[in-house]
Parts: sequence; C-alpha cells; structure tokens
Amino acid sequence: MSRGLAGDFETMPLKDLIVYLANRLATGVLTLEREGTKKQVQLEQGRIINASSNLPREYLGQFLINMGHITEEQFNRAWQTQQDTKVYLGRILTMIGLVKEDVVVTALATKFRETVHEACEWKVGTFSFFPQLPPPMVDGLDVQVSLMDIYKEADFRAQAWEQIRKVFPSPHCTLEVKASQLEVAPRKGSLETKLLEGIGAGKTLEELALGLHATDFFLYQRLYALHAMGALVVKPPAEKEPEFAIDVDLGLGDSPTPEQLLANARAFYAQSKLRDAFSVARRSNQLVPTLDATLLLKQIEAAWHPQLRADLLARRLVPKSAVPTEAMLALNLTAAERYLLSRVDGTRELETIVRVAPLREFEALAAFDRFLSQGWVQT
Repeated sequence: MSRGLAGDFETMPLKDLIVYLANRLATGVLTLEREGTKKQVQLEQGRIINASSNLPREYLGQFLINMGHITEEQFNRAWQTQQDTKVYLGRILTMIGLVKEDVVVTALATKFRETVHEACEWKVGTFSFFPQLPPPMVDGLDVQVSLMDIYKEADFRAQAWEQIRKVFPSPHCTLEVKASQLEVAPRKGSLETKLLEGIGAGKTLEELALGLHATDFFLYQRLYALHAMGALVVKPPAEKEPEFAIDVDLGLGDSPTPEQLLANARAFYAQSKLRDAFSVARRSNQLVPTLDATLLLKQIEAAWHPQLRADLLARRLVPKSAVPTEAMLALNLTAAERYLLSRVDGTRELETIVRVAPLREFEALAAFDRFLSQGWVQT
C-alpha cells in the first residue's frame, strides 16, 4: 500500500478494515481513537508486531498480574527499575528472573490481540493508517499476530458476546457459587481461587474485573464456562444501581435534569472549582451522554490533573482508611471507587496504589481526592 487511509467506524467497521489491511499485507501504523481512548497498532506484512493503548487494563503489566505471573509488589519493583533504566518492562522481568522470555512473548501476543479486539466492539470512533517502514521489534522480542487471525476470532467473539450478555446482562450483577458443581477444587492462590473468593465477597462483575486486573472478555468467558456447568447463579443488580455521586448541594432538588447539571458544572469550572465541576459534569454525562458534557469533562481533566498530581502524588502520601469495613458497603461508591478504597491499608503509598490500579491515573486521583474531601481516608 502506498497511500494512507482515514475514516470512521460508522462508515467502515474495524472488522472490515482489518481484513482489508490483512489482504494487502499492509505495513505501517494503524491508529484507533474514541472518546479519549487512543490505540496504535504497528503492522508488518499484515501482522501485528506491536500494539499500545492508553487503557490501563491493556498494559503488559496488567496482563502479567492477571495471568498470575507476577504480583503487584513485583510489578512495582520492576516499574521502578524501568524508570531508572528506560528498559522495557518485559525485558526487566526476564533479566531479573521473575518471568521467562516465552511467558513475556505470550503475554505480549495476548495484549496485541486484546487491544484490537476491544476496539472491534466500538460502534463510533475514527481510524487512520499510514504506511511506513516497520519499527524495531518490541524489546528485541519477535512477537507477531496475524491480522487475518484477529479477523476470524472477531466473528467468534461477536457470537460469544451475544450469549454472554444473555447470561450476564449488567456489570452490576453479583454471583453465587455452587461449589458442588465445580469439576475440581481450584488450586490455592490460583486465579480461579481469587475469582471465587471475590464472588463469595459479593463483588459485582465490574468489581471482579478490577480486582483481578482482567479484561472483560477474559473474565466473562471464564464465568460463562462456570455458569454452563451449573457452578454459578447470576443475581440481578440491586434495584438502584451505583451512580456517580454529587458531593455538593446545587439547590436543584432530588432529580436535577442533565441540562441543569451541565449548566452548574460549567459555572463551577468558570470559578475554578474543579472538584465540583467534575462531580456534576460526570453525573450529567451518566444520565444522558452528550458531546458537550464529554468536552467539558476533558477540559476539567486537563486543568485538574496537574493539580491532583502536585497535591497527592508529590507528597508521597500513605493513606489510611477512616471507614470501618462494614460501613464501606453503605457508601455511595462506583465500582472503581470501591476497588481503590479497598486498597487503602495504611502501608501502601498512594503513588503505588494508583500505579498498579487498572484505571487511568486521573480517574484514580479524582477518586482519592473525593475520599479525602469526604473524610473517608486520612494521610
């Protein structure tokens, strides 16, 4: 291919674009974007040789933690070494003997596939492809994934998701384990054991994914298999699903409209009250997603993120929970907030908690700012 391509997924779905590039043995860089999410896929002769994403769940470290190859503490030590040496994380882990090279290669191939497959679910978004000479192999590792294999698997996943969503209609569902139906008892310390422990603790599907550092398809595929053998019972969400809370009195009663919320969010932003602006704009966008709310949230993030980093990360805080475990259940928390609050034990630095979380840094820092403002954590 000598010329580039650009368009949107409403005109050309990603699956069609994948098979187009595969058939032409394309070499170059494919960029995929949607609502702040950006992915870059490097191709050589119709094969993926690298894939990056700004979604934390698609970082290599998250896959290695989820697969049980490293612990969160080992990830943090390797990350510190990476900052000092600028060597790729996978190479560091092999150099210090924590992970074998073939394991890193397998994890990278999984990461490449998941980065593209997650985008195959997008109904809206844009793409661009620019042909160019291939870059050096990632960390010197020869990792290749066929675009045609991605295309074929995308069909299977689309059918699988149809069946999965019939069984698990909402990420706010909880589960019950029927231990007598398990084929074998899970090995102590295994991912399966951690999964069953999370289910037993009453965690929602969304909370399970966060706690296990799992991508949605990996998690739901395993849960679907357990359900098929009769080992899981799916419980519907509570009547009122968790919502983004507004921690400021707007004087609008109990049911403000999205338009009223957005107008108040703009006023707070103009007054540089960024915490309140974020809280209210996020709630507006949850009720009725709009381009105006999305753009305002981006503006708030651009202004507030540097402040949060200076206020929270630069001080090397070690947060302590001020909320008893039993009282935590009564708090109006999203799944991400509940996950983060559960990580607070008075021993981990805030920077460490944020770094290992499968969330964007801004989202995690905004949550901790809320915890501090509500008195739920102390430093």
